[in-house]
Amino acid sequence: MGLDEKIITQVVEKVVQKLLEQQADTIESKSTLPNKGPDIKDGVFRDMEDAISAAEEAQRELVALPLSVREAIIQAIRDTGLANAERYAREEFEETGLGSAEDNLKKIHSSCLVLGMEDLAPEVYTGDRGLTVIERIPIGVIASVNPVTNGVPTILFNGIMMLAGGNTVINNPHPKTKGSSAGAIRDLNKAIVAVGGPANCICCLEEPSVPSAQKLMTHPNVGLIAVTGGHGVVAFASKTGKRVIAGGPGNPPVVVDETADLDRAARCIIEGASFSNCMACASEKEIFVVDSVADRLKEHLKLYGAYEITRDQGAELVKHIFKEIKAPGTPGVINMDYIGKTPSFILKSIGLEVDSTAKIVILETEKDHPLVWTEQIMPVLPLVRCRDADEAIKWAIAAEQGNGHTMSIHSNDLNNIRKMASRARCAAFVKNGSCGLASVGVSGEGFTSFHIATNGEGHTRPKMFTLIRRCVMTDDFRYRYGDNTDEP
Repeated sequence: MGLDEKIITQVVEKVVQKLLEQQADTIESKSTLPNKGPDIKDGVFRDMEDAISAAEEAQRELVALPLSVREAIIQAIRDTGLANAERYAREEFEETGLGSAEDNLKKIHSSCLVLGMEDLAPEVYTGDRGLTVIERIPIGVIASVNPVTNGVPTILFNGIMMLAGGNTVINNPHPKTKGSSAGAIRDLNKAIVAVGGPANCICCLEEPSVPSAQKLMTHPNVGLIAVTGGHGVVAFASKTGKRVIAGGPGNPPVVVDETADLDRAARCIIEGASFSNCMACASEKEIFVVDSVADRLKEHLKLYGAYEITRDQGAELVKHIFKEIKAPGTPGVINMDYIGKTPSFILKSIGLEVDSTAKIVILETEKDHPLVWTEQIMPVLPLVRCRDADEAIKWAIAAEQGNGHTMSIHSNDLNNIRKMASRARCAAFVKNGSCGLASVGVSGEGFTSFHIATNGEGHTRPKMFTLIRRCVMTDDFRYRYGDNTDEP
């Protein structure tokens, strides 16, 4: 039976009216949704909430991509860092005035060599009871609080390791590195997008500050904190209740005993302590040498670039490089105007003119001198004479103050090496090498890592920025040699 045309028209009009009402409701509801923030694609934000929201969206997109794309993203970060290394090194040095552009270049090159996805291979167990796979899964959004001493390199090596694990990262650079850091982050996001990755995998604020770092570390949507800095920032991070990978302060001592190859020891000490004007936490900060070889060690040190000052000159220098000196055998307060500066700049404060061949300053002191007990972050090393190797080891471990960072010894006596190794509670213990470079993998064997987690986790690698998931299939997926049946 046919329908009346009038009835059909009425039905159509009602359907159309209903659709129009639904469309209006949808438009109205969309207009009342909260603002998702600016459409930023280069990772540099003005507001922390916008940065975190963007990093969360990027992380969701990142983990949905094939692993081959993630591999391409990691390679893009490496390629971008290496292609722009000279510019990044120069810009960071010009912005901070710390260290040297040449050593910044070395740090950037080394930062691009850290482990990536090759560190995340799953473990597989198969047997009569089935199949188990131990795999690494992402944490989510990671907060990285970066030091003034290592701006762009931190962004590069954290970017490689954290994104390899399927995470995204929000950096809070030191305010003195905000320009060079933001420039590198813009380049990295452009490179990541070009190979098929999401925008804003690596983020930062235009104007980072202490409050922005605190907001980032305490934000509920941040799953892990990686922080490099002094006792204050590490303590704050530890109180957030989140997992923290903390590169805290270090005051690495080096012991030189009577059996050491003194020429090699001197070369290694100069290499480590002069690198970036001793800003690296892993660099040698004080020397404990057995008295019988102390004079010969000093001659070798001078041969390779050490400039020795007298005790009187040292007493005058202390007035400039320290803001406050406390009780003997305790740390003082460093004058930050001198950190990361050259020996010529530092010694000019006491009227000494030295040229660029001076790589470090050495000052013979007693063991309770403030330079022994303070992480000075400048190329001024106290040298303490010791009665024997046992005394040198004892005083060195005391001066390290339980920071758990780095220590070293130069010796050809395996018993002395064993003694110090067994007592040294630190993330890196170096024997007959450069404390500042061998400990982080620039020289010596092992993977490269500039971030040493002194709260017990050691040198960072991609595995540390993941969670562990155990996937178990019981009984099935096991070929049994005795099962020859043709039946399905």
